[in-house]
Amino acid sequence: MNLHSPLLSPVRPAWARNGLLPIIAAFSLHSLEAQTSYTAVDLTPTASGSAQTASGGQAAGYTGSTPNAFSGRATLWTGDGAIDLHPAFLDGAGARSQVNGFAGNLQVGIGAGTSTGNRNVPIAWSDSAASATLLSIPFVNAGGQANATDGIQIVGSAIGYDRDGTTLGSAHALIWNVATGSVIDIGIDASLNDVAGGMQVGTISKGIANAAFWRGTNKATSLHPKTAVVSVANGTDGVRQVGYAGFDIRVRREAVNGNKDRRFNYAHVWTGTAASALNIHPYASTADGKLLDHSYALKVKGQYIVGYANVATGTTTIGLARAIVWDSNYQATDLQAFVPAEFISSVAYGVDESGCVAGVMTKADGTRHAVLWVPNP
Repeated sequence: MNLHSPLLSPVRPAWARNGLLPIIAAFSLHSLEAQTSYTAVDLTPTASGSAQTASGGQAAGYTGSTPNAFSGRATLWTGDGAIDLHPAFLDGAGARSQVNGFAGNLQVGIGAGTSTGNRNVPIAWSDSAASATLLSIPFVNAGGQANATDGIQIVGSAIGYDRDGTTLGSAHALIWNVATGSVIDIGIDASLNDVAGGMQVGTISKGIANAAFWRGTNKATSLHPKTAVVSVANGTDGVRQVGYAGFDIRVRREAVNGNKDRRFNYAHVWTGTAASALNIHPYASTADGKLLDHSYALKVKGQYIVGYANVATGTTTIGLARAIVWDSNYQATDLQAFVPAEFISSVAYGVDESGCVAGVMTKADGTRHAVLWVPNP
């Protein structure tokens, strides 16, 4: 089974067409200093949704039917408008689908409906709903998902059953070959989040997640920093790995009854070993003077790393998220500064080599809009 037709030349977006107009003028930041200025494009101005990934100046994710939708219909946004990718074989009132990864004219993600027992299944597309293909899972399973692709491999996971055949078991890390459709299971208690250049990254569950990478076999290399409690690898460019590591730090101010440990998660970059872990948390204040106390790197492409950070609240309450892009020097830019004022939080999920950033922006009432941040010349 060939999942991937020959790569199409990437469409250079013309976001001013078909009503997809820039929604705010870009400006420079003063604290998290802007290395590049951006124009935010609202991809769902009359609906809801989220852009989960970007490739070739385009974005993909899902479009929702309710203001605060966390699922909907898989969607590809090009310069000529939105393409509905929702497969016809996903039926029923609760049917849903979304794109998680994107390379060239190959999109991968998940879908669920009556025909799948309302369980998520891994799906691949090639720019149209009619092209939707179920990816095989090599064991009896309770569903699975495709998380990313580099056009050569697709990575994700699926849930197996315990020996009794009825109790849900562990997650299995899976790699699909795009050209042949074949799949290999590289281990249990593991999941894969991204792939590039023959490298797969994700987590191994040891009671709590540990970041790791693989090279197409069941031999994993741990990236877990010595002093960390938890770590996750979310993205790779084939050389670097990005994600976050969590540390329990003794604090006073947030404690109700004296000294107390509190978990802080910080965005990290690795270069193939646990010892290479580099904390890239944006310690500078944001343009409006807010401090950030948690951060997460989600994807890396070319010179760009994207993710988000949380505004510090001075308590154990997690603050609002702000989309972040890091440059080649790991200098952070607060993308929240480029969205309209009515959107109070944002997350950057994906980035392409030109620096176009896919994500979501959220209003105070929970309304979510898919957004593409486009770097200005």
